[in-house]
Amino acid sequence: MKTSNRYGTFLAALIVVSLCATIFAARTAGQDDRWRIMHADYGYGNRRTDVTNLLRQLIARGGVNGRVAVNNQTMGGDPAVGADKSLQIVARNGRNEEQQFNYREGAFVDVNMFVVGGYDRDRDDRRGDRDGDRGDRDRGDFSVLLGFWGVQGRTANVTDLLRSMARRGGLTIRVNNASLGGDPAPGADKVLIVIYQFRGSQQATAVREGNVLAIP
Repeated sequence: MKTSNRYGTFLAALIVVSLCATIFAARTAGQDDRWRIMHADYGYGNRRTDVTNLLRQLIARGGVNGRVAVNNQTMGGDPAVGADKSLQIVARNGRNEEQQFNYREGAFVDVNMFVVGGYDRDRDDRRGDRDGDRGDRDRGDFSVLLGFWGVQGRTANVTDLLRSMARRGGLTIRVNNASLGGDPAPGADKVLIVIYQFRGSQQATAVREGNVLAIP
């Protein structure tokens, strides 16, 4: 009887160990299959801008319905007017394999393909959801999710500033250094990029320096 009990205990322990190993292997495989963004640029030919940090932020936020649109608005401007542009992403997976991904203008990036180094997207999504809920209560159907001011490589995160200026139902400001808290890129033609939620839908807009941002 004791031998039978010991055998039963051993078998149960073996099953638990096997299940844990299977779960761990599945998680590891999942992490290995996802790609960490090393570099990203947007444009055509030699007219390309570095959008690495911007793309990481967009993916970390979860995009819009799990996707990031590839267009001049989400990529911070038009570096090659009139040309058919593309987004090029150089990424590395958990097995240290490197690969380049190419997306034509108008395409969409699936955020679940990529991870952002040093960023807990799930935690930020939860925090963003709370911020969005609070923004909806404070300002009706409108809330600012992300805001960036500058040019690629020299940007300032103005999310909190835009949230403080938002009013019930929308946001209207003159896009310049004075209204956005400073000049992150002296001498450059800057762009304000805003990702926002309005009536349950996430959208993005880009406004050049000197113009007026009016949402919605």
